[in-house]
Amino acid sequence: MSLFQNLNITANTSKQLGRKLEMVGDNINNAGTNGFKGSRAEFSEMLNTASMGADGGDQVGAGAIIDASKRDLSQGTLAHSNSATDLAIDGTGLFAVNTPFGQAYTRDGSFRFDKDGYLVTSDGHKVLGYNGEEGQESNTVSPLQLSNGSMNASATSNVSMTMNLDAREDIKVFDIQNPRETSSFERSITVLDSKGEQQSLTMYFTKTAQGVWSYNAVGKGEDLDPAVEGDVLLGTGTASFDNKGVLVNDSGLSANVTFKENDEQAINFSLTDKGVATTQFGTDTSVSSNTRNGNEAGSVVGLGFDKGGSLTLRYDNGKSVQLGKIAVAKFTNEQGLRRVGQNLFVGNQTSGQVSLGKSGEQGRGDIRTNAIEQSNVDITNNFVDMMKTQKSFSANSEAMSAIDGLLKNVIALR
Repeated sequence: MSLFQNLNITANTSKQLGRKLEMVGDNINNAGTNGFKGSRAEFSEMLNTASMGADGGDQVGAGAIIDASKRDLSQGTLAHSNSATDLAIDGTGLFAVNTPFGQAYTRDGSFRFDKDGYLVTSDGHKVLGYNGEEGQESNTVSPLQLSNGSMNASATSNVSMTMNLDAREDIKVFDIQNPRETSSFERSITVLDSKGEQQSLTMYFTKTAQGVWSYNAVGKGEDLDPAVEGDVLLGTGTASFDNKGVLVNDSGLSANVTFKENDEQAINFSLTDKGVATTQFGTDTSVSSNTRNGNEAGSVVGLGFDKGGSLTLRYDNGKSVQLGKIAVAKFTNEQGLRRVGQNLFVGNQTSGQVSLGKSGEQGRGDIRTNAIEQSNVDITNNFVDMMKTQKSFSANSEAMSAIDGLLKNVIALR
C-alpha cells in the first residue's frame, strides 16, 4: 500500500471520527431537552478492494466508516410536574401534532391550552386527539379543544330507587286527598327543574294486594304552573313481587310536570337503581339508594387528564365531564423517523405508515399525568465516549503526521 493510500485512509477516518464527535456533542447539548432521544454512531470497517485476491486472501484494511446513526429509543426518566397539562408516555408511542409542514410526532408532552382552547405544544403546534362531549369520544382524530367553559342547567328526567317494601303492611287504597293515611310509606324526592333549581316531590307507596304495590308521585300545587291548592297527583306506577319478595314487574312511572316559571318536563321513575331491584321482604321499609340525573348550571373550576389521556373538566356545581382523549401514534419502525427540529419527528417510507390510537391499546404506552419525560441521554457515558473518540482522533492525527513526514523524505530524495 502506498503512502498516499495511507494518507487517504487516515484522512477519511478522521472525517468519520469528526462526525461521531458531532453526534456525541448533540447528545450532550440535549441532555436537558424534554423527550429527547440520543443517537450513537455505528462504524464498520472498509477494505481496499483493489488489493483483494480472487480467493479473498490479500485483504488490506482501508479505515473505518460510519454505517448509520442509530437512535436510542429507550424510556427517559419521568419527572413530576405541577402543571395539569404536562403529559408523558410510559412505553411505546408518540404524541401526534399538527404543524405548518403537516402531521408530526413528539415525545415532549409539555403542553398548554391556547386562547382558542386548543391543546398545543410549547411551540404552538396543536395536539391531536379524539374530541367528544359527555364522555362520548369521536372516532375521528382532530386537534383537541376545550368546549365551552360553562355547563348549562339540565332538568331531571330520570329518578331510580332501590328499597325494601315491608311485606307485613296492610292493604289500602291510595287517596290523593289523604295521602299519608292511605299509604304505607312516603319518601321526599329532590329533582331539578329546567333552570337547574331544586324542586321537591313526594313518593307515596301503598300495598294494594298481596305482592302488589302502587307508587305515586305527588307535587305541591303551589309549586306548579298553573298553581293550584293542595297536592297534585302527577303519576302512578305499579310493582309486583313473587312469593320470595323478588320484583317480577315494574310498570314504571312517567310524570309530566311544569314547575312555576319553568318549561314542562317529563320525569320517569323506576324501582331499580344501578342494576339492583327493589324487594318485598318482611322487614321495615327502607331506601338503600336513590339516584337522579340533571344538574345545576356550572363554571369550570379545574381540569386534568387521567391515566388514559382523557381530559376531564370539573365544575363548581360538583359535576365533572370527561371530554376528548389524547391520540398516541405508533410506527412499525420508529428508528426510521426523521428529526425535523423542535423535538419533532416526521414519518417516511423507512418508518412505515403511522397508526393512531388510544393509550394502552395494541402495544401503545400509558399516558402519565403531571409528568414530563426527560432526555434519555446518559451524560457520563457520552463524556466517556467523547474522550475515547478524541483519543482516537489524536492517534489518527499522529499517524497522518508520520505519513506526512515520510512523504517529505521521499520528495526530498534526489
